[in-house]
Amino acid sequence: MSFFSSLFGKKSVKNIIQPNVEKVETSKRITNTPSLHLKGKPDAYGLYPAELVMLLLAEKYKTTETNFPSYLIHTYEISNPLKMLKDLHSRTFLEIGNAKDCLPGFKLTELKEMAVALNISIKGKKEEIINQLSDVSEEALCAFVKERTWKLTEKGAEALKANPYIQYFLDKHSYSVTEVGVNIWTVNEEFVKDPKRPYRDIIYSQLNKAMNEAFIQFQKNPASGTSATSRYCECYRLMGLFIEEEGKSYINASDMYFQYLFKRINIHAGLQLLVNWKTFNYDKKFRETFISRYYDEIQLYPYQKAELLRLLDELNVSDDEVRKNLITSFERAQDEGVMSVKEAADFIILELSGDVDQSRELAYKLARKAVRKI
Repeated sequence: MSFFSSLFGKKSVKNIIQPNVEKVETSKRITNTPSLHLKGKPDAYGLYPAELVMLLLAEKYKTTETNFPSYLIHTYEISNPLKMLKDLHSRTFLEIGNAKDCLPGFKLTELKEMAVALNISIKGKKEEIINQLSDVSEEALCAFVKERTWKLTEKGAEALKANPYIQYFLDKHSYSVTEVGVNIWTVNEEFVKDPKRPYRDIIYSQLNKAMNEAFIQFQKNPASGTSATSRYCECYRLMGLFIEEEGKSYINASDMYFQYLFKRINIHAGLQLLVNWKTFNYDKKFRETFISRYYDEIQLYPYQKAELLRLLDELNVSDDEVRKNLITSFERAQDEGVMSVKEAADFIILELSGDVDQSRELAYKLARKAVRKI
């Protein structure tokens, strides 16, 4: 049964599983004047997310460093990195490294010059030269190593180990959960409540929550625009790629990604097509633009093709099985609208095959068929 039945006067939808939304008690308003502090909540060590970020990056910087990357303030609201490093040092999370600790920060040419001066072989890779230089006395190295870098203390290392989610947000991923509002601050809040809970469970739970919130938003007001529908669909994509990254279940990962594509076709693009067509019934010429826009919204972009093909490779299925898997996943979505499960599967395969003219024609044909039913 179509998702759009309840929106456009058709038969009511039956057996649709509504998302679970936790009830949150409204907290009492705090009338006391707030004190200035870092964003987020402190952990058991009294460290805020920004401090943990700086602690994780500390060993990359010299103690005299003043030129820090701009993303520290833009992404993590660290306005004065050096001051924060010094504060972490005074709180014994950091110490000043010795000359040997600083060797990895030197360029290979610089290390070779140092090695030559100390009568050490310059053969081998950077790591090998560093190992040989490390055997030299600290006093001898001090003649060449004038500046020092920060070094984690045992206490600092323990603090980072107790907050593994910090590393996650500094690592590179093929996706970004921050696109739907899941960030270091939201994860921090939940992690502080229950430090024993796996942080990846928290991230997945927050992706699911963002999806539920977006679903409720456009369900209450279908004509509210594409912001909610876009976020709703994107959550499915992110959840699929998140599962893929764990490498535990490519079946579940691909299923989430397939549903992302189907919901993008029938909810994000399909819902807006039907809403706009109904809204602008007085302007036939303008209405026609929505037909062409429909394909623009559902076509597969290069990054989507790459992600989808990567998942299909992991599944190791034949071409015939691809269509079958798509249909099976689409049937669970219960979101038929402009395209049926089989039509959507055919559209995706045409896009993957590069038959753009045929996939565009199919989209136009089905879009016109859908609007005639309104």
